[in-house]
Amino acid sequence: MSLSNCGNPLPNARYVSQITQGELLCLQIRHPVFSADLLLQGAQLISYAPLGEDNWLWLSEQAEFRQGVSVRGGIPLCWPWFGNAAMNPDNVRQHIASTDDAPAHGFARGREWTLTEVDEDDDSLMLVLQLADTAHEQWQASLQVEAEFRFTASSVSVTLTTENSGSDTVSFSQALHTYFPTADIGTTRIEGFDGCRYIDTLENWKEKIQAGAITFNGETDRIYFGEDPLTLITNDYSAELNAQGSQSSVVWNPWTEKAQRLSQFADDAYLRMFCVETANAAADAIRLAPADSHSMSLLLTRNQ
Repeated sequence: MSLSNCGNPLPNARYVSQITQGELLCLQIRHPVFSADLLLQGAQLISYAPLGEDNWLWLSEQAEFRQGVSVRGGIPLCWPWFGNAAMNPDNVRQHIASTDDAPAHGFARGREWTLTEVDEDDDSLMLVLQLADTAHEQWQASLQVEAEFRFTASSVSVTLTTENSGSDTVSFSQALHTYFPTADIGTTRIEGFDGCRYIDTLENWKEKIQAGAITFNGETDRIYFGEDPLTLITNDYSAELNAQGSQSSVVWNPWTEKAQRLSQFADDAYLRMFCVETANAAADAIRLAPADSHSMSLLLTRNQ
């Protein structure tokens, strides 16, 4: 999906301009050695590509750019709870007023963030966005959050930092819900979880042990526990995914039946995408004392 090439340059920023994509404001980054597009709603990165390369992220051809609706693709930020609120640990659920009414994946991805910092040179660019409004009728805790994005000609990194601004200890869960492209889901594999424990959410949250590389031959929704770097292998590329401040990752593909029920998703799109989500999920949820902070980050590179 292409974005407009006509934007308003930001003061003191050579390579960043602001455009409108549908109903949403978007930071359009056109650096001499890479490009990227970052929605202010949800601080959602929807594209990144070194010069001359295709988007490293998957963006649905049916993506809708509407206010209050998370766009299907890129890297949605799930915060301050991940997934179905009711399936979070007790220490996270205690801060949620009603798990029946709480939106999936928290509320940060549907709100507009504010650009607070830009740092750029001839080789790299860094942006910081903050979520000014962290109050929600379903969230009964005081947290502040910011997202930092760093781009070079060979890498992209995202860091989500949360600070407890209240007087009580708070637990939360989160994820960088990254969508990756693939030419053929049937030949795609993920290495780095061999021997690791995981929860299969499709089998009543049963715990299992991974044997060998992860492959896809049906609907997949698993929470893996491990800290080793991951290698993502497709017919078109091999990528390295490194995480910090995270001991859990979610691997997801909706497959045939669920694909037909998803919004902003073609019936056959499951053949062209998969998600590996850097997370603090399930038992890896974070507990913050007052004034403490926690940073979770991913670094994505490719092996050419």
